[in-house]
Amino acid sequence: MKWTINSLMVTNESVPTMVTMTNFTISDTQDGLTGQVSYSLNLLEGDPLNHTPFDQVTEAQAIQWTKDAAGVARIASWEKEVQAQIDAQIIPTPQPAPLPWVVEAE
Repeated sequence: MKWTINSLMVTNESVPTMVTMTNFTISDTQDGLTGQVSYSLNLLEGDPLNHTPFDQVTEAQAIQWTKDAAGVARIASWEKEVQAQIDAQIIPTPQPAPLPWVVEAE
């Protein structure tokens, strides 16, 4: 699964600027079939004495903060949702069909 940070929300305070929310997408592609989900998540409160200046935050850090705030169960649920989207493209879904004995009026 690929995690992408779409945007970050920060505190209104000037020093230190703390990241408080992430907007992210989880996606995957298997055999040309793609699934994805996007969410926003409030992050765990940061330690102002041990923080990364906003202009030095990397996407890898933001992804890890997001995963830490989400927890294992929520991550598994989101990734299962992506997989279900891919699986739904593999398994044919029943489609309505006209009844063969009904003649449509012209």
